[in-house]
Amino acid sequence: MSRPTLSPLSAGNNARLIIPHGWFTTISTITRKPYNQLATLSFEAQGEQKTYFLANKWNQPNTSMRDIDSSNDVVAIIPQDEDLKLDLKFYFSKVSSVREDALENQKYASNKFNPLITEKPLNAPKDFPDYTTFIIMVEDAPESEQVAGGPQFDDLVCTVNCIKGVKGDDSSTPDTVPYNLANIQGDILPALPKALEYFYYFRIKDLPHFRKVFKEFILAKINTADELVNRPPPRVNPSDPKSFEYPFLGVNVGFSHLGMKLFGLDDDLGDDAYVRGQQQDSKFLGDAGTQRGTFWTPDWDGAFKEVTHGIFLIVAYNEKVATTFIQELENKLLVTPNRSCIHKVYVLHGFPRAGAEALNDHFGYRGGMSNPQVAGVTFKDKMRYPGSPLIPGGVIVMGYEGDADKDKRPSWAKDGSFMVTRKLDNLVPEFDEFLLLHGPRIFPNIPPKDAALKLGARLFGRWKNGTPVELSPDNNDPSIAADDNRINNFVFDQSKQQTRCPFASHMRKSNPRNDVSPVESAFKHFIRRHNMPYGTEVTDEERDGRGTIYERGLHVVCYQSSITRGFKFIQEGWYNDPDFPPNKPVQPGLDPIFGQTGKEDQSVYRTMTGANPNYEQELMSFPHKFIDPRGGEYFFAPSISTLTNYIAAK
Repeated sequence: MSRPTLSPLSAGNNARLIIPHGWFTTISTITRKPYNQLATLSFEAQGEQKTYFLANKWNQPNTSMRDIDSSNDVVAIIPQDEDLKLDLKFYFSKVSSVREDALENQKYASNKFNPLITEKPLNAPKDFPDYTTFIIMVEDAPESEQVAGGPQFDDLVCTVNCIKGVKGDDSSTPDTVPYNLANIQGDILPALPKALEYFYYFRIKDLPHFRKVFKEFILAKINTADELVNRPPPRVNPSDPKSFEYPFLGVNVGFSHLGMKLFGLDDDLGDDAYVRGQQQDSKFLGDAGTQRGTFWTPDWDGAFKEVTHGIFLIVAYNEKVATTFIQELENKLLVTPNRSCIHKVYVLHGFPRAGAEALNDHFGYRGGMSNPQVAGVTFKDKMRYPGSPLIPGGVIVMGYEGDADKDKRPSWAKDGSFMVTRKLDNLVPEFDEFLLLHGPRIFPNIPPKDAALKLGARLFGRWKNGTPVELSPDNNDPSIAADDNRINNFVFDQSKQQTRCPFASHMRKSNPRNDVSPVESAFKHFIRRHNMPYGTEVTDEERDGRGTIYERGLHVVCYQSSITRGFKFIQEGWYNDPDFPPNKPVQPGLDPIFGQTGKEDQSVYRTMTGANPNYEQELMSFPHKFIDPRGGEYFFAPSISTLTNYIAAK
């Protein structure tokens, strides 16, 4: 297996680092001297030549050197599909006026360097990431100026950290997966394949009968991760109607905190949000509502204000399979011909949009490319969309590396996951009207409809076909949208500020990439989203009236080993935080799509900067919601063994 290597080139100040594909790299430098110094980093990635200039400040020794364009003190390079050649060069001058990129001249070249190398020790824990670190100590002064017996290689220190396996490739996928896939429900990882889905919320009224039915009928229907990873059903092909005839049925289940208590499972899972429930937590999420004493009532659909004990996720490739199962399930749950052991709280029917819109939400934007990945589970040989975060499985599934609370939870929680559901109405006519109103003002030199599309792309961070505005700010480049290797494989160019991708765009808020340092610091917050649209297409009546009449939206299902670190943190700490991403020259603002103030009726609106690339500090205000939360709940999706030993009848 190849590893990173460092070798000097012809000049004494020039080194070449070879980084194998699939390795993540960060470079930082520290000046030890008061005079001017420069380190240049040059490489070619995806056909584009990139150069960074890390410079210090005059008379400020022992400080981090910063990129002269972005002011970042760390250069982060995402893993590539091919080996990367990175050239490092070092320069200095004791003349104060010769500074920054003016130093890039061989007459200012440093004299020599001495590299030290450290690698992952042989006795490191099995799950400890593989790494190689180069510590490059630079000597500026020529040999003629060296003092006999004096210190050398103490003028500048460059640290290069290479970490293996941040991005999926065939070398980063283990031969054996360290997860008990047969004990994990399949929608958690990798996800149930689906052409339609029913979200069946229920409340248990007769516990003994429910447990009996669960043991005798439901348990055998639960799909596992092992089944979906190692024996997956054929995928549906939208262009082949016969593929929808395959009789696949997928069933998974989750229980609220109140539901788990019915089965005597009230141990502390280390998540206050789960115990509190989403209805009471919705105030902190930014949902609109009313405070009466200590009790909060969100402005939700009535059914979601009822007590809910559990949810069945029921997926299929065709309606006949799904509805036949639901009918059989409801018959089994009958205690008497007229009385069920459960109360049907709410059932939502979700299905992808038709035809060319099949991959898009109701706003018309393609999604799903940047879901975090777990090696060997969500992909085997190579990610479909390189650039997605490669996270430890414990971020999603309890009991593994990446789960910060794995040693604090009861044994029955292992191989389970918190499931968050949200019913989010999409106010599409209002969104389209906003774009048509403001797009032509910002982009007056293009046709109004094109201006509206361009503004929409800046709010989402992607064009409707999925092309990132970071890669193509002015048009929806079809070549990028059609290339799985490019559509998600990028970082944000910190030197461009908001001329390409606004800081507050939905895509950037959802996955900050190199907006946070180190990049891995965000991994603990990531969630797996397995969402499904619902509702009708926008009608001519709604377009003409410029307002929503009929219900449509997105039913969110996301998984994580901590709601507090996962979904809740993303909504409150990323979408709703005007200062995220951090350390920006202007306040980014709220996510214009998923951000919530909960106080639009009090004229407290979402705002953001950067929507106008010509005036990045211009504040855009959104007086109307584009997404309206109508309900949801926090569930725990237990392992198969917990379903067998605790939920099913003894």
